[in-house]
Amino acid sequence: MRLVEQLLTEAIQRFNKKVDEDKKLEEELSGFRKIVQVEVEDGQWYHFILENAHVQQLNKGGVDSPDIRVIASAETLTKLWSGELRVMKAYATRKIQIKGSIEDLLRLRKFF
Repeated sequence: MRLVEQLLTEAIQRFNKKVDEDKKLEEELSGFRKIVQVEVEDGQWYHFILENAHVQQLNKGGVDSPDIRVIASAETLTKLWSGELRVMKAYATRKIQIKGSIEDLLRLRKFF
């Protein structure tokens, strides 16, 4: 499971860099605070907080009442990270489940 943790950490770093370079995205996410929980189908759970266009760190374990839940296999998360699989296709083929408001889902798409 170390691989998924590493991929999620890299995704957070890449996201933070993207926000730093894209002022429009930074403005769009300013004032936005969401707790995101990633549930890997083998039982490993992680969470992070997206607040004011920045993610501090990846944390192990789940939280009570996350705003957004992402549920997928380690294989699907790896394919999303590598670009082999696009988020919308994974969602349409039910390889990934994302639970949250429609607005949150559209914003989370920018994370991948």
